[in-house]
Amino acid sequence: MAEVMYSQPLRAIGQDLESLHVQSFEMEPVGDLIMVRGAAPAASKRQLSARLSAGKASWDKALDSGNSQQTPREESGQIKIFYSAEDVDLLEREGRLRRGASGKAADASSLSQTLRCVGGYLHQKCARLLKVTRAPESVTLEYETSLGSRMRETFAVRDLYDLWVRMYLQRQARTSDR
Repeated sequence: MAEVMYSQPLRAIGQDLESLHVQSFEMEPVGDLIMVRGAAPAASKRQLSARLSAGKASWDKALDSGNSQQTPREESGQIKIFYSAEDVDLLEREGRLRRGASGKAADASSLSQTLRCVGGYLHQKCARLLKVTRAPESVTLEYETSLGSRMRETFAVRDLYDLWVRMYLQRQARTSDR
């Protein structure tokens, strides 16, 4: 199994989902894309529709019942978004610019940092992402180990904080070694 780094892409997608105020969702790889299905407030659905209308970015490719039209799927507050590698790169660049300008420390409890932590956890396990399910107080992670075993773990969001702190300290140590 080829090693995949998930921390940065999952953080970038998390930042996008934060901007859309999406809190509960399912995320899974579909071919070369990452699909997110979840509930979004009406204002977020309007924001997503505006992105599509403006042609602002390609990351908001969404399919409606298998139709490859670029429109968000809007059924009773549900959205379905597909992120390509190019979309994630764009989101990462935009996020880096925002973070550089703010000078604020990362919020460990934010969705983007929670997903970054999940990505780091997958990397430590040398595992392949199958699915992430985010509920208000928990994250369920489904993955395949390097030996081919399928695993499923559920974490309370508050319990991911300790893992996030360890990963943060490791990044800081690497940065100070440079």
